[in-house]
Amino acid sequence: MDIQLLEDIGLTKIQAQAYQSLIKNGSQSAPALATLIGESRTNGYKVLDKLCEYGLAVKEQVQGKFKYAATSPAALEQFVKLQAEVVRQKERRLNAELPNLLDYYFAHSERPSIRYFEGKDGIRDIYKDQVTTGKEMYYIRTMADLSFLGFEELHKLRNLYPKFGVERKVIIQDSLPGDIPSNERVSVEESDKHMLIDRTWIHEQDYTAPVEWASYGNKLSIISYGEEAMGMIIESAPIAEAFRQLFGLLDEGLRRRPEYRQMPLKATYTAKPLGMK
Repeated sequence: MDIQLLEDIGLTKIQAQAYQSLIKNGSQSAPALATLIGESRTNGYKVLDKLCEYGLAVKEQVQGKFKYAATSPAALEQFVKLQAEVVRQKERRLNAELPNLLDYYFAHSERPSIRYFEGKDGIRDIYKDQVTTGKEMYYIRTMADLSFLGFEELHKLRNLYPKFGVERKVIIQDSLPGDIPSNERVSVEESDKHMLIDRTWIHEQDYTAPVEWASYGNKLSIISYGEEAMGMIIESAPIAEAFRQLFGLLDEGLRRRPEYRQMPLKATYTAKPLGMK
């Protein structure tokens, strides 16, 4: 029997040796097995009890004494499934606690963490991270998002934010989002109340780069749209705060423009938010 295989699927070296010995030598008492594998009697009992727990051995009473016998290797399939469930439980617990762990890490470290994303699925993951982080968001919008994702996809993603109570401040172009049927239109002011969004207007030509910047919580996301799209999330409290301060300075300067009170000139309506009557 391949001891290394047994170790690879989750048994310890001693457990693998004990299981092999039970198959090779037949049922054994704990002291006898301990002698065969070179362990103490106490460890012999512990190892055999674990094998019983895993379904790889059974405990039998023979002539008033307890002995242990190996079960079929087919039981290893169930053992592997149990191990997989243990891993899934650990993963769920980690995902639940990860925000707290990251907060603790960044409270004691200035080194940023960077995650990279590619393609539409990657961009969706960035938007979902913005939503699930649940912090107020500051972002500079690029018009390239519409041509890359399409109106319907982008509209669905944007509607996730109010669903999770995420407020947003955005520097955004004064442009119409597309050809919206009249019965699906709503005023920008009415939509923004529902969408929990505060807009600062710029002209279309003011920002034409295909890059979106967003700060939320301790994170800064950057999405670059092209024939393909790529993005990153930088987790760093100082970097996220630096962007928010720069956003504030830019926002203040834009609102001081002489023509700002007349804006928006083009984006007088937008698509009705999902679920809005």
